[in-house]
Amino acid sequence: MMDKDSIPALAHGCRLHPTQDVLLVPEGTLQLAGPTRDVLARVDGTRTVTAIVDELLQEYEGADATEVRSDVLALLASLEQRGVVRAQR
Repeated sequence: MMDKDSIPALAHGCRLHPTQDVLLVPEGTLQLAGPTRDVLARVDGTRTVTAIVDELLQEYEGADATEVRSDVLALLASLEQRGVVRAQR
């Protein structure tokens, strides 16, 4: 289960397309909406969810920290259920 201390990583065979807002997965592609690409660009297997949120808060000045944290956790949990992201400790 993904939490603020988790270190998310893309699952084997998944990667961001270099120029389009899609995530390449073994079964095809997932369209990315809103800031999803900005979140996934930071999912590298080294940053915690907290570090990702902190970086996003610097990029999106004025954003509500609680809302960003909640949205990032919800996104990563959804992608974890789909098998696209995995949580490390």
